[in-house]
Amino acid sequence: MKKIIDSFRQVGIILAFLLSTTILFAQQKVTGVVKSAYDEPLIGVNVVVKGSTQGTVTDFNGRYSIEVPNNKSVLEFTYIGFVSQQITVGNKSTIDITLVEDSKALEEVVVVGYGTVKKSDLTGAVSSIKSEELQKLPMTSLDQGIQGRAAGVQVTNTSGAPGGQVSIRVRGGNSLSSSNEPLYVIDGFPVGAGAMADGNQNGAIANNGMVTINPNDIESIEILKDASSAAIYGSRGANGVVLITTKRGKTGKTKVTYDGYFGIQNIANKMEMMNGEEFATMSNIAAENGGVAPIYGGANEKWKEPSYYRNNSTDWQDLIFRTALMHNHQINLSGGSESNQYAITGNFFSQDGIVINSDLKRASLRANIDSKISNWISVQTSLTASRTFSNVAFSEGDGAQGGGVINGALAIPSTMYVYNEDGTYSTMNQTPYGVTTGNPYALAELAKDKSTIDRVIANVNLKFNLNKITDGLALEIRGGTDYSNAFRDSYLPSTVFQGESDNGIATKGWNRRSVYLNENLLTYQKTFGKHAINAVAGLTIQYDDEIKGRTIVSGFVNDVLEDNSMGSASTTKGTPTSSRWSSQMASWLGRINYNYADRYLLTLTGRADGSSKFGVNNKWGFFPSAALAWRVTEEAFMEDADWLSNMKLRASYGLTGNQGFGSYSSVASLSQYSYNLGGDKATGFAPNKIPNSNLKWETTSNLDLGLDFGFIDNRLKFNVDYYYKKTKDLLWNVSIPLSSGFGSIFSNHGTLRNWGIEASVSYDLITSNKPGAFTWSTTLMYSMNRNKVLSMPDVTPGRPDGYLSGHLRVEGSWLEEGYPVGIWKYYVYDGVFENQEMMDATIVNANGETVAKHPKSLTTDGLGSAKFKDLNQDGKIDREDWAVIGDPNPDFIFSWTNNFTYRNFDLSIFINGSIGNDIMNLGRGEYAMVSPFASQRKDMLNYWTPNNTHTDIPAPRLAPHAYLPLSSYMIEDGSYVRLKNIVLGYRFPIKKYIESLRLYVSAQNLFTITSYTGFDPEVNSKGQNNRQLGVDYNAYPTSKVFTMGVNIAF
Repeated sequence: MKKIIDSFRQVGIILAFLLSTTILFAQQKVTGVVKSAYDEPLIGVNVVVKGSTQGTVTDFNGRYSIEVPNNKSVLEFTYIGFVSQQITVGNKSTIDITLVEDSKALEEVVVVGYGTVKKSDLTGAVSSIKSEELQKLPMTSLDQGIQGRAAGVQVTNTSGAPGGQVSIRVRGGNSLSSSNEPLYVIDGFPVGAGAMADGNQNGAIANNGMVTINPNDIESIEILKDASSAAIYGSRGANGVVLITTKRGKTGKTKVTYDGYFGIQNIANKMEMMNGEEFATMSNIAAENGGVAPIYGGANEKWKEPSYYRNNSTDWQDLIFRTALMHNHQINLSGGSESNQYAITGNFFSQDGIVINSDLKRASLRANIDSKISNWISVQTSLTASRTFSNVAFSEGDGAQGGGVINGALAIPSTMYVYNEDGTYSTMNQTPYGVTTGNPYALAELAKDKSTIDRVIANVNLKFNLNKITDGLALEIRGGTDYSNAFRDSYLPSTVFQGESDNGIATKGWNRRSVYLNENLLTYQKTFGKHAINAVAGLTIQYDDEIKGRTIVSGFVNDVLEDNSMGSASTTKGTPTSSRWSSQMASWLGRINYNYADRYLLTLTGRADGSSKFGVNNKWGFFPSAALAWRVTEEAFMEDADWLSNMKLRASYGLTGNQGFGSYSSVASLSQYSYNLGGDKATGFAPNKIPNSNLKWETTSNLDLGLDFGFIDNRLKFNVDYYYKKTKDLLWNVSIPLSSGFGSIFSNHGTLRNWGIEASVSYDLITSNKPGAFTWSTTLMYSMNRNKVLSMPDVTPGRPDGYLSGHLRVEGSWLEEGYPVGIWKYYVYDGVFENQEMMDATIVNANGETVAKHPKSLTTDGLGSAKFKDLNQDGKIDREDWAVIGDPNPDFIFSWTNNFTYRNFDLSIFINGSIGNDIMNLGRGEYAMVSPFASQRKDMLNYWTPNNTHTDIPAPRLAPHAYLPLSSYMIEDGSYVRLKNIVLGYRFPIKKYIESLRLYVSAQNLFTITSYTGFDPEVNSKGQNNRQLGVDYNAYPTSKVFTMGVNIAF
């Protein structure tokens, strides 16, 4: 019996062995890679055999390897924030998977001042622009990532030059004399525009201070628009806050990425001017109308000579504009362990301007390092260093003193020549009418205007986890500096008209700015039951120091050394200047976010700022705000409303401030003066302004009412906000009696109002969880703002605000109670006197007087003369007939974005526009005056003649009509719709050593629909001046840009 049992045991062992061997050989091995829709490997994806505990996770490369029982096994791939997938193994040994993000599972986090919140918990008005939107754009500057992508934010390129100044308005302008630009905060550190050195006296362009920041470093941009979100920045938050978060490292192996592109640029819109024959004919008609001999004839026919140095009907625009190249290269290294992460980026950007000898180059380095020292101490460090070079080539400026390159190219007639008979540049061109001007081509080729800006932004954030004291408590100690140093060197040689009479003019300007900041924050987060609290309290201290100066000399023996031998000049032009400013600010801040049951949200914020800029009686200001939000869809009575994914009502009110004025505006200061003492020159000091101990910040009260909707699982989203802002205590130079010894005092005076509506609609029209399927999403944004001067007691009604152009004598915009900021009030142009009957016509006015129906102005000179409306019908044209002829503020601005994907292709189309804004086209005061005074546009050929009487263009005259520049003749509709950007990309499948590879092509400013006759309707030659909006004096034009680029990761 025992033997039988032993035999069965042996047979059992053998059968068990054979069975296990069979099972072993039945199993098969499956490997593969799991990646995102952006071809990036996903680390830590769970890969499980469905219905079993057998599983694994992906490694740093997104790779996995797993044994499955048989070919009927189903692999399940799950990852937080992504849609899960199940795949039957079949006979495949390699299975690569692409997971798509689950928008419903991912709760978007938004950066706010001194913290972050879930988007669903926001109570204020915040626009968020994420890396997914930014990474598709070949951006050259920060503003390109903002324009058209945030409702209520208007971005205007005041110059199309490389590094040209940009104006950003968040819900309109709040100040008349202080800054209207938003506060920029990079990784929690408030930064300014940085140092910019003064240039020459000839009106060269203003640079964009933010050009020193590499836009490709940006992970996300948040724009705080209402008081609830911006009051945490107190006296600097009235104009909104732009929060910039840069890219940081993530846990995983070292990832190396390269982003680069090459592009070509051309002028988007060239002006069509009269050729030599047309200009000569027009000039001779003007001479005939003036009763003098023809201008062109005899010696003045030399322009027809075909010899090389006469250029035979010169096209000055062809000479100064060019096809320009640009390229950008960036290498990024990122990665790290659980306790240490890093992201290091090196960038080089180069852009030639479309005006010859204008360009910009920037080299930058950024290092972000995050370290967890222990369970309760962590540290974040950020360092950015950059050097920026630019050449502006005297490209812009008033027509006085010979004007800039662009102005000269449009003003000089095509009959004028480029070179002298010996082949040298003509240095002084005498137009037939006797106006002396410069050679713009020589100015662009020979003059020098170079800037160099070095900038370092560094900050450290120590975070202490104080959970041992109480759960959710943490202390942050931050410190940082923003140091910038700028130099500007310019030289006008004696071989150009602008420097000829002075035997060369050299200028050196410098500017150094240092900002130091310390912030100490205590944060607390706690959830108990249905209640959640998130609070922050802090103390901040900031010190700002700036020194700048400029020296201009002239009278050089020759031009060989240019500005490199200032001591060899014989004359100092004006007095060399140097100055230094410093200011200090200390602040207490606090905010509490309360959430009950994810339905009722409350935010209370307050900040107290003490600033050395303010008068002794107003050193401190307090800026509170409160906001409420109700998530209606979280209520029990909304459970059956499946069609409504989200509905939230928001309301906020608060105060913010503006201290964008000089450091010593409230105190007395001294200036040096020279005077005669006993026949000798003596020097002394005297007060140059009166102190104001009551000077304080401008205060803006801000009411915001918002509504957020989501439909169809949030595929369709709608957001709308109404806001009402009133700024009081406007800073202004108020006139005081001359008996005081001064003409004015800088004080708080006046009230300004802004209100508006902004809305955005986004819709994922076609979606799919299947990788490679066709998708289409669209976003439409609308913004409307209305402003009005409510009170300005010291401003005399009927007085323009300065001059827009000295030599044209065009006065500035109007500032008057009850009107929007920036309007123009002048004569109303009414065409021309077409015939004698029109000149002789009369009417009986309201007083029973018979007066001329079309009164003659002081410069009326027969038939074909300009005609203006006699609005009060008193039979004469004078200032009593001035009326509002233009408003630079748009009725609304909009943008429309469409994103498409199919298989490995992605396509983005971006359109933006502005409707209802007017432009003061100062160029018309030169090239649309129908006079040999300057070159004329080709559409002026429809001027009045005895055979062409039905026209609104005056007859040619020797002298321009003096009233035309002071009339609606200069105003044009600046509305436009622009195809701003198209990007087409293709992502290649992952290879063994390449994590992702994307090639793309893009086109910017492809076409613009507009009736505006200038270079570009998106313009403001007066830069960031809030009182002089919509002014175009032949500003550097916008470029049409075509680029090809690559993004590759290893």
